Amino acid sequence: MAVAAATTVSGRRLIISTQLRTRNEHSLTQRWQAQGNWGPPNWGPGTWGSVDSPGHGASSVPAFSSDHSASSSAVTTPSRPASSSAVAASSAPASSSTPSANNSLTFVVGVSVNAGQQFQKMIGGGCSGAFGAACTTNTLSAADQQTVVRTLFDENVGGLSILRNLIGSSRGATILPTCPATPAGPFNYTFPPNNDSCQLTLAQNALRYNPNLFLYADAWSAPGCFKTTGQEAGGGYICGVRRSNCTYDWREAYANYLIEYVRLYQQRGINTSLLGAYNEPDFNPFTYSAMLSDGYQAYDFLSVLYPMVKKAFPSLSVSCCDSTGARQQRDLLYELGRLGGLDLFDVNTYHNYQSDVKRPFADLLHGQPTIETEWSDGGSTWTPTWDVQGQNFEGFQWAIYMHNAFVNNVAGWSHWWCSWNGGDAALVNVNGTSYQVAARLWAFAGYFRFARPGAVRIAANSSVEEVYVTAWVNTNGTVSIPVVNAAYYPYTVNVDLAGTSVSRAAAYLTDNTHNVTLSNQFTFSGGRFTAQVEPRSMTTFFLS
Repeated sequence: MAVAAATTVSGRRLIISTQLRTRNEHSLTQRWQAQGNWGPPNWGPGTWGSVDSPGHGASSVPAFSSDHSASSSAVTTPSRPASSSAVAASSAPASSSTPSANNSLTFVVGVSVNAGQQFQKMIGGGCSGAFGAACTTNTLSAADQQTVVRTLFDENVGGLSILRNLIGSSRGATILPTCPATPAGPFNYTFPPNNDSCQLTLAQNALRYNPNLFLYADAWSAPGCFKTTGQEAGGGYICGVRRSNCTYDWREAYANYLIEYVRLYQQRGINTSLLGAYNEPDFNPFTYSAMLSDGYQAYDFLSVLYPMVKKAFPSLSVSCCDSTGARQQRDLLYELGRLGGLDLFDVNTYHNYQSDVKRPFADLLHGQPTIETEWSDGGSTWTPTWDVQGQNFEGFQWAIYMHNAFVNNVAGWSHWWCSWNGGDAALVNVNGTSYQVAARLWAFAGYFRFARPGAVRIAANSSVEEVYVTAWVNTNGTVSIPVVNAAYYPYTVNVDLAGTSVSRAAAYLTDNTHNVTLSNQFTFSGGRFTAQVEPRSMTTFFLS
């Protein structure tokens, strides 16, 4: 299938491979938005429009003028309003699409949503600025730097809420440049140089667009002098846990080290929501910051860290333990639980590299929420598309990855880097003075723009295998229903709602030519409506 050229930013000109729709359609959008305040008052989807341009990570940011001025006004451009057509449910049979080869084959799906059956609360989507990634936008103009952050974290654009910081342990990144000879100190803490490798700057800018930013401060390793190896990179254990065989017990010193990082950010006006002591403790990369731990050793340290954190910052949550995969995390939790350590952390955290989530973690937890806190393919090829090659790191596939996590009660999902120079490990690729947004971000936005932090997942069932559905009720009563159609044909969707009082809907379409684009609005009654979802697409129905 031919796909138009990618949207890119070159110098100070935004090159868009198709023209924006006509002024008449812009006026139509304004009329749609004026009819009854369709979005919620403070963060309603649609207040920031997306640029309607074909695939290749076309950025859902304001339509800039030719000089790429940051002051250019936002334009919401509905594309093909009938493409996600919907009508209020009636006694008339729903229409369906049929392939020419078999007229008896229908494409109709029944979706039942029941607000009376509730599951996890949404924490949100996110990314990281670790290892200098937060500095990669420095080559962009000041206006473009802000646009990238806004694209990621504005509640009406990318919709991300989680920012994961690296608590550095390497020379030039640590808050403890000089390590004492013993745990008695002295400990001369200082804020890391270059604004904590630009992480402070990124957090400050993200807060401008998302005042409720969830900052996760996470350590890859303790300082080398706290560990069995004497080195911060290449594995080793924190001294004081079982099998460490060190001269001194450095566990309390490491706990204070982590708490001090939180305090240094607080002094600069940034509150931390979640604090972590581990990153992939089941994996030794040899070449970068890393510290090993099994569940028994995690118990030995968390039993020291947890009460110290609660004494210093009673509302600060503690994570455990960012294993490389869901299966690896289950093993660690099982070991931790054998020692009675399941009350020594507040948030269950895992990565999606070695294994994805196959079932909820509930049997190994004491009610804690779960967040997938890091994943990317880390490949050298930048993949900005939605669904062109059918490969794993296109946006369409990420919509399904997140769906599968959510139905297993995962409450948040984070990409690895926010931005980077080349490769496939980031949501935004920076190349000198230009940047490009991956369609993966629009999969995030299809969920996180409309199911905001605090939203509760409610029961949602699809009658067919290839249409994936979740549903969320926000704290203000609005409902989000993301629908992912994996078929190569459009589906007619008959939605039946129970336990809600909504009667108005706005449909937002993401596919090869739309990036969370407002495609239709309609009213319905009786808790039922019928709509059409496009092939290989994600359509989020936002109901109020």
